[in-house]
Amino acid sequence: MDNESNVERVAYSVREAAASIGVSSRMLHDYIKDGSIAHFRMGTRVLIPAAELKAFIERRTQKP
Repeated sequence: MDNESNVERVAYSVREAAASIGVSSRMLHDYIKDGSIAHFRMGTRVLIPAAELKAFIERRTQKP
């Protein structure tokens, strides 16, 4: 049985996060660099918390 499919993701790599919101990895790195989106590092990997990704989208969503 594959238990990994039952695990809720709490963080995404830059590539995964970028793909999930439809932007390039480069653009997402720019948002990280300018402080628009929070991240953390695990060794050399840059990871974006799932909650931060959702909050980033919410902040960028224009409301009528």
